[in-house]
Amino acid sequence: MMDIVTKSHFEQFKKHYDYADKAIEEVFELFVIYSVVSNYLKSDTINKSTLESLHIGNGGDWGIDGIIVFVNGKIVTTVQEVKDLCELNSFINAHIILVQAKTSKSITVSELGQTLDGSEYLLKDILEEEKLPICNESLQEYRDLLKYIYSRSADFIRGENPVMDVYYVTCGEYNQQADHIAKINKSKTWILSTNLISNYECHVLGKKELISLYKATMSKVEADLKIEHKMALPEIKDVEEAYLCLIPFTEFKKLIVDSNGVMISSVFYDNIRDYQGDNTVNKAMAESINKGDIDLFVAMNNGITIVAADLKITGTKVHISDYQIVNGCQTSNVLYRHSSVDGINNLTLTVKLVASKDKTVKDKIIVGNNSQTEVKREQLVALLDTQKEIEDYYNAQKRFEKLYYERRSKQYKSDNNIPVNRVITIPFQIKAFVSMMMGCPHEVGGYYGRIVERFDTNGEKVFASNTNPALYYTSALACYKMTEAFSMNRINRKYKKIKFHVLLAFRLMCEKTPIPNFSSHKIQEYCDHICEILSDNDKCKLGFEAAIKMIDEVLGREPKDRDSMDQAFTYCLMEAARMISQKREKSADAHI
Repeated sequence: MMDIVTKSHFEQFKKHYDYADKAIEEVFELFVIYSVVSNYLKSDTINKSTLESLHIGNGGDWGIDGIIVFVNGKIVTTVQEVKDLCELNSFINAHIILVQAKTSKSITVSELGQTLDGSEYLLKDILEEEKLPICNESLQEYRDLLKYIYSRSADFIRGENPVMDVYYVTCGEYNQQADHIAKINKSKTWILSTNLISNYECHVLGKKELISLYKATMSKVEADLKIEHKMALPEIKDVEEAYLCLIPFTEFKKLIVDSNGVMISSVFYDNIRDYQGDNTVNKAMAESINKGDIDLFVAMNNGITIVAADLKITGTKVHISDYQIVNGCQTSNVLYRHSSVDGINNLTLTVKLVASKDKTVKDKIIVGNNSQTEVKREQLVALLDTQKEIEDYYNAQKRFEKLYYERRSKQYKSDNNIPVNRVITIPFQIKAFVSMMMGCPHEVGGYYGRIVERFDTNGEKVFASNTNPALYYTSALACYKMTEAFSMNRINRKYKKIKFHVLLAFRLMCEKTPIPNFSSHKIQEYCDHICEILSDNDKCKLGFEAAIKMIDEVLGREPKDRDSMDQAFTYCLMEAARMISQKREKSADAHI
């Protein structure tokens, strides 16, 4: 049972994620998982699909309700995402977080021990030392994911093994008990002895700590710096304050590294390119650091640009909140990777600090600061313009259901009237559009940034300037409806493994005509037809049932995880849909 304060926050979470009809125990588990993961991803919106993919509690869970795996600061749930990030960054920096949530007010040693045993089982699985208890399918998928990560141990950053944190959370007061501490210490000793984990902590939290965790999810990304050398820039329209600063790395790293020593990758959300690994420029930067050219670095480096919503300066003290590093992702990552080099804390960086709440200003700064990179200026402008057009289309939508396109990180966070499950993040949008409209669900199992790059390389842009924005909204609406159906068990969860094929199958079974060219004037009519089906509960239900039926006929068996990456499966779906369409046409002709 929850006390009145905990229940108040819990009810707020239920409302934001539209979990009114879900069992309290399951929602509480999701509430705790959200509170934990959000404190590691302060600048990211955790959408419903992502949150539920972290939840594994369902019998056979080894005393673990949630598993969160970070690779290079990003949540990963598939092997392909790990492959993409390793290929992109040239290293793996892994963090494993296990969560167990109890609505009870007390903790027994046996219950705590079950969760601690579960954490040990995950490592014993990698060591292949003994036969382990049977587990559910969701946990098995995470076991496979962790095995793959450890199979790439040669790529671990600085040779460091993953970090592991266990969170055991209850609704009662928690006072450390000797038998609990003894159990935790015993488990910690064994786990560290495996040499698979570089650092391990078990956090046992009561209601006060849980409430603090949840409240922290509402806080902004912020940091306090000491900057002795700064110069105010000339007055700029729609910019509150702007400074050119010289900042030692010992202060700058407060912006990019959290209290656990982990890179805060979310502050690079608005950067055009992710960290590019050991490319020519980054290698040269690393070599200069290793050679000891610390003093020269400020003269050799182009500098860093940071845009913040708020900037408060009192003498040498600077408080910065809601900030994004819009240029300097490569420099920041190289410095982070070499943060143990002697004298690096004295390295100086040239940093532009700009305070502005105007999104257009931020866009212009992004373009201006990234024009010298491999991305051409016209590509940058086109990308930003396309994102704005998509956002405008969402905002103008009056006929069908209201969704909110998150063009900028957490832009709707401060509005409590907007349900989180209706906020469409860019990664969500990319996977929905590529699967449903581009007809490539087998291409979306990896990291979203690499998905865009692969299509761009092949000459098919995911965010092309001439693509009708109705296609983005329609695919997002379909994905939103599908996510809700899975959440409420209206679609059997076994199909979640191939959910993006379900999305494509829905379009194929609902369309009246083949999808027109993306820039065609016929696209609006095409999309409106699908949106009408999606907005009618009965028709929507029938549409997904038809999609599942076709998938069953094509597969002829239970869905398997590898189906999600199978191009042949996609082709078979399209061929089956074509055959069904031909039968419909013949049947219609027979009645003329």
